Amino acid sequence: MNRNEVNNSDKNKTPDSEKPKSSKKDPFLRKAAYVQILSCVIVIVIFFVIGCAFFMRPDHSDTEKRNLTEFPEFTWDSFLSGNFTSQINLWYSDTFPTREGMIIASDYIKSLYGIKTNQFSSNGGDADEIPDGPMDPNGGTSGTDDETTSGGKDDTPGEQMGAFYVKGDTAYELYHFSQTNSSRYVSLLNKSAEKLNGKANVYALIVPLSYTFALDEDELAATGASDCRDAIRYMYSGLSSNVRGIDICNNLEAHKDEYLYYRTDHHWTARGAYYAYEEFCKATGKTPTPLSAYERLEFDGFLGTLYTDTKAAALKNNPDYVEAFVPMGTNTAKVTERGGNITEYQIVNKATDAWYPNAASKYNCFIAGDNPLTEIHNPDKTDGSSIVVVKESFGNAFVPFLVDSYEYVYVIDYRYFDGTLSDFVSEKNASDVLFINNVIATSTSARLNELSELIGD
Repeated sequence: MNRNEVNNSDKNKTPDSEKPKSSKKDPFLRKAAYVQILSCVIVIVIFFVIGCAFFMRPDHSDTEKRNLTEFPEFTWDSFLSGNFTSQINLWYSDTFPTREGMIIASDYIKSLYGIKTNQFSSNGGDADEIPDGPMDPNGGTSGTDDETTSGGKDDTPGEQMGAFYVKGDTAYELYHFSQTNSSRYVSLLNKSAEKLNGKANVYALIVPLSYTFALDEDELAATGASDCRDAIRYMYSGLSSNVRGIDICNNLEAHKDEYLYYRTDHHWTARGAYYAYEEFCKATGKTPTPLSAYERLEFDGFLGTLYTDTKAAALKNNPDYVEAFVPMGTNTAKVTERGGNITEYQIVNKATDAWYPNAASKYNCFIAGDNPLTEIHNPDKTDGSSIVVVKESFGNAFVPFLVDSYEYVYVIDYRYFDGTLSDFVSEKNASDVLFINNVIATSTSARLNELSELIGD
């Protein structure tokens, strides 16, 4: 071999740096990959087992204030149509055991970025101007003509969060008057009274919101909310002679320094409801039971809907307490639940029991929360007196006071009740009917549609 051949042979060799690398991975890297894959499989299996565990699944969300989807009942029709499997998918995702914690964590992360989500249904938007004159010159009269002003207002500025206003450690839900919806509400009450004429006396009690007694005119105007007193006056002025509107604003104003409304929840307290009960007794000729005569219960650590919707730290750091007064005649009610099950509950249940372990659920101590029908019989009275209360959740704290004024109290939550009011009143031979709604419900289309179904409009 000559020198040239040797040189050419060397030139044809591939340098070590340019040789293709071995396709075989390092044993350590392969083992690590297997561990990662196995770990993912184990996590997936664990979550699958948890997800399939019926006994671990919640049936109520305190954060969202609603009952969760129930496991569907099997029928061949629903199975063949595909609805059965669709409902299982909805049940699976809606009742996953860790779902509540995930929602809370998500809300917390959003709060760090200033993201606010209003979950509570309100009648927000631009408010209509409330007319100065009566709705109907031939209608009933309002008991709210006397102007009252609140002194000692807090000048500390607040913060508006959508349909809510937070000031210090207190949140307020804001109401926006709708002339169209308010007129429809009055029309529905008048129509109901017409159908019940000769059967029962009809009363209307509209509940103002908490800011009515806390914010002055300038601050109220800055929020864009409507004056509850003026709105109630206007609606009462349109009631027919067969419906008596009950003014409660003046009595609430007289007791405004007491604990009448929650700071972290949109409802009034039992004490606020009691002062409304006093005015109801005046209208019906009954004698109210003194507040001091009741057994009083108190449950600490209540964080309600306004905290849920605003996530304001000042509310979380200063929770409410729930005050309740136990009726004397009986504390037992027969309740028809939304699923149709009929059972007994206490009219005022202790919110420290396992029933209400969470901070958001303690208002449900009144008449077991919102159910289609609640029936109460007071054995201490034998005069045959009876009343049907048509309500949304504001009525829950009011009903316990009626127990000692009537032998029979029937409570209809018109959002869930299936039937007509006139037929029910005839069936129970009730002498009185009370419509009790907070002022927002009178301007919310969904509530009016539900009320219309009950009345048979």
